[in-house]
Amino acid sequence: MLYAPLFFTPEQLEELYAQMPPNMDLVPIEALRKTQRGYFQSLKELSSLQGDYIEIGPDIGLFTENCVREGQFGKYWLFEPNRDIVPALTETMQGKQHEIIHDMFGFSQVPDKAAGAAVMVHVLDHLLDPVATLRELREKLMPGARLAIVTHDESSLLRRVFGKRWPAFCLQHPEIYNPRSMKRLLDTAGYDVVQLRKTVNHFPVQFLLRHLLWALGLKIKSVPSFGGITVGLKLGNMITIATPKAN
Repeated sequence: MLYAPLFFTPEQLEELYAQMPPNMDLVPIEALRKTQRGYFQSLKELSSLQGDYIEIGPDIGLFTENCVREGQFGKYWLFEPNRDIVPALTETMQGKQHEIIHDMFGFSQVPDKAAGAAVMVHVLDHLLDPVATLRELREKLMPGARLAIVTHDESSLLRRVFGKRWPAFCLQHPEIYNPRSMKRLLDTAGYDVVQLRKTVNHFPVQFLLRHLLWALGLKIKSVPSFGGITVGLKLGNMITIATPKAN
């Protein structure tokens, strides 16, 4: 495990995350929807999509909209520190019973054993104490519930190719995981892993080329658009589906 002795406090992190633009703001919305749809399909395969629903860091609701459309959840508990995207997230809910909570580090408002599913898309990497967060979240999940976690994969080919220049190695990520460390983390926090696999992410070719050049140290601002072509690739991310251990 890599460790940085000097880092932001939880209060500083909340303030910073509250000011962040929507995730992947430079990627076309339809490419993002395809990626989030793939994440949702992984959850749908293993979840009844019933009970309450918890999502930490839903952003503008690209994952959530799939749950609203196909799930049978009673109430949606959405933990999102960025107040600027509340109108977009509220519109996504289509009148479903929901509560948007501007706090990333506590679930006290959610009833115990109420949720049938919980989702964290690129959130776990940002947490300073993931074990404590996952243990608190576990108390809100009903028996047999599913927890879906999307993270970067430190053991991926992309990480090995880029080495220290891998984009996921950045100040925003105090924790970086691989399949082995993810399984160990969840076991410590009281979960059994049901499934762990690589994810397909959809990106414009222009976006991929620009970030490849940046990762190689070439700060080029303008690259060809390639007609806006979007491709789906397994580029260093993984999704883990877990369930609370039986007491």
